[in-house]
Amino acid sequence: MKIKSFIFFISFLPVFAYGQLISNPNPPVVAAQGVGGAFTAAATGAEAVYFNPAGLAFGNGIEARFAYQQPWSMSFLSHLSAIGYTPLSKRAGGVALSVQSLITRDDGSTLANESEVALSHGILLQEDIHSSLAFGYSLKLISYSLGESVTGEDLGSSSTFGMDVGATAQLWDRFRLGGAFKNINHPQLGSDSKRDLPRIFSGGVAYTPYYGVRVTFDLERELDSESQFKGGVNAMIAKPLDLRFGVITNPNSFSAGFGFHWRELVVDYAFIYHPVLQPSHLVGIGFNLSQSLSDLWREK
Repeated sequence: MKIKSFIFFISFLPVFAYGQLISNPNPPVVAAQGVGGAFTAAATGAEAVYFNPAGLAFGNGIEARFAYQQPWSMSFLSHLSAIGYTPLSKRAGGVALSVQSLITRDDGSTLANESEVALSHGILLQEDIHSSLAFGYSLKLISYSLGESVTGEDLGSSSTFGMDVGATAQLWDRFRLGGAFKNINHPQLGSDSKRDLPRIFSGGVAYTPYYGVRVTFDLERELDSESQFKGGVNAMIAKPLDLRFGVITNPNSFSAGFGFHWRELVVDYAFIYHPVLQPSHLVGIGFNLSQSLSDLWREK
């Protein structure tokens, strides 16, 4: 029983440390974490999946993102993610397929494995010279497994379906408003004792005062919990280099990072400070192409 209790505690420690996928506090989008996670209105293309799927409607070509982190520098945690995105025809918007996994290991043994596979779609509902309105949704398969005990006993697993929805409005060239609701269908994990997955609402604004600078602000609230305020700045120092800074409340912390764009290659880094735990370091790599999958297929 002591061994089982220890395994149970370790496997749920990420929840207490705000690192668990089902809590989704630090979605693996490195560019977003660099600005404090204030990304609901600014998210576009592949980077929109975990923040606001409506942003998929604003992508310009094929995109891919791969990210890695050890939440709060905990050596027994590994968080990996991969996202692939392509625009469709003008009226059909864009789609993305994403996979992320959080693994808890100790001495080479897997104590817990949490994974999520999501199919996301964003589409423009209205567009004119001065404004546009987009809607998006994500359908998610979320799985959680506790692995095996030292005696080889299966400690159990569970899976469920979740759904996120979002909307983004572009106002002229400088303002963008966004809102998203994660797990709107109230998914639960478990059989005998069900655990509610957090339902999170976020709303935000992005403002571009001049070319190369974007200021973002988000208000995020998990139902039955306190609100978080997030704000950040993304500034293009030189054409291939972006610098990012952000602040977060509850708990009060800050983030910083950079993005390097060279031809089709994208390299991102983000640092997230925590007042109690060790900081998180997120590293990402990806690419942007100007063509869609249908364009590449027609060229063949």
